[in-house]
Amino acid sequence: MRIKKIFNLFGFALSANKVRRSQNEVEKLLAQQALAKILAGIQGISLEKAELFLDIDDSIDPALVEAIEPFPLTQMLPVLEQALGQSAKKVFKRIDEAVAVASLGQVHFAVLKNGQEVAVKIRYPHIADAINTELSLLELSSDIEAVKPWDVEGYKTELKNNMLRELDYLSEADRQQYFAEKVSVEGLSTPFIYKQLCSERVLVQTRAKGVLINQITNWSQQDREAVGCILLSTLLTGLFIAGEVHGDPDADNILFDHDESGMPVVNLLDYGCTIPVSESRRLLLLQLIIASRNQSAINPLDCFVALGFDVDKLAHISGSLPVLCQFLFEPFLVDHSFQIGGWNLETKITELLGDKRCWFLSAIPSDLVLLTRAFRGLIQQLKQLQVNVNCWDILQQSAGDRLMEQAIKITLPDNITQNVTTNISFADQAEKLCVLVSKNGRMTASITMSADAVLDLENIMPESVTELLRKNKAIDLNQIEENLKANGLVPQTIFDFDNGEKNYKVWLE
Repeated sequence: MRIKKIFNLFGFALSANKVRRSQNEVEKLLAQQALAKILAGIQGISLEKAELFLDIDDSIDPALVEAIEPFPLTQMLPVLEQALGQSAKKVFKRIDEAVAVASLGQVHFAVLKNGQEVAVKIRYPHIADAINTELSLLELSSDIEAVKPWDVEGYKTELKNNMLRELDYLSEADRQQYFAEKVSVEGLSTPFIYKQLCSERVLVQTRAKGVLINQITNWSQQDREAVGCILLSTLLTGLFIAGEVHGDPDADNILFDHDESGMPVVNLLDYGCTIPVSESRRLLLLQLIIASRNQSAINPLDCFVALGFDVDKLAHISGSLPVLCQFLFEPFLVDHSFQIGGWNLETKITELLGDKRCWFLSAIPSDLVLLTRAFRGLIQQLKQLQVNVNCWDILQQSAGDRLMEQAIKITLPDNITQNVTTNISFADQAEKLCVLVSKNGRMTASITMSADAVLDLENIMPESVTELLRKNKAIDLNQIEENLKANGLVPQTIFDFDNGEKNYKVWLE
């Protein structure tokens, strides 16, 4: 096992050994699960790879965590009362036993003296020690070679920073209040925080009610579409207006209900993991989306690098970036409702980049990987709801005209990609693929498709034509596709082939 190997190689400090031996085994498992979960689910990073980053000796099975019984109230009450600085009976009329465990603490439903129903999150007594021990082990990783080209050290730093923030419930309370103030979305509800009762180890908020997403699939189409719009508006408003994105898309963190008038309500819970995004990055990302939509004379490589992406890694796929953006931002490139359920993003990226896919994923700056998880979680939620949403319309409403105009006017830094040989703007891209078949100088067939169809050239050509091209060894369709991916889909003649009977001409324009 990796941890045993680390102990043999490095002789871990006696103090850390003492903590590991003495800590509750349940809390140890919860600590490891919490650390692995933060990386699991990020696009391109598997749970197995996350565990490798963390040097966890055994695979973390979520079912094991779900099967753990909550700690009894009698065991958690001293933690609560020490944090409150007084007897719980002076604050609460009633406190119920917890019904389930979380990674860092557990939630008890309670009633305040004034009759208000609240949820009380209490941090496990020794979970901070368990987390700190696991974080200490991150410094001793010995399997870095196995996960190249990912920025393992960068991920570890972000993981540590995020987990330390999650351990502080007072910090979470502040972020939850900020989110409630700044992310104003109709239909979104953020629980009210009783700040005077909160501390580093205890968080008290109004009790949110509702059901999980798997229980609303029988809601009306109209209600499910409204929920989809609320979810998307929440993410985009948090990103572009508040600069703070809710970063944990776990199903247990969202409850769905109806208000008194029958309108859908989304109760968003657990602000332990939020992702701050600077104003410059918000504007750059917005510029990238708008430029992709308008096919403007902006180089996506320049935008990505200004956002913090690794230029050396992106250089391997620089010619593919304009098309990649078309795939990534496809929901925002149309003026109508987008069918999320039919959006095969993973397949398209794999077909475009193939084995080079890792160069893009690993180029993402480590402090933005959680943002990709938030978007990925939203996509899964919309697919589960089986709804279509007008993403471009919601983006415009969320960001607002002023911010959209600011983004368009941003000037990118000079010379940040000067050493990359292929740096193509959106405007350089061809718009359509044209196929013309003629016989004796007369056209017999003419077909026009979107330019990216050329990436599947072998399959879109009639089998008889493909066979002719195979026999003509001067034309290699696979090599043509590879060259296009490397150099970009710029206007050009793909091939002009005459077999003596018919002429086949294929080009981009």
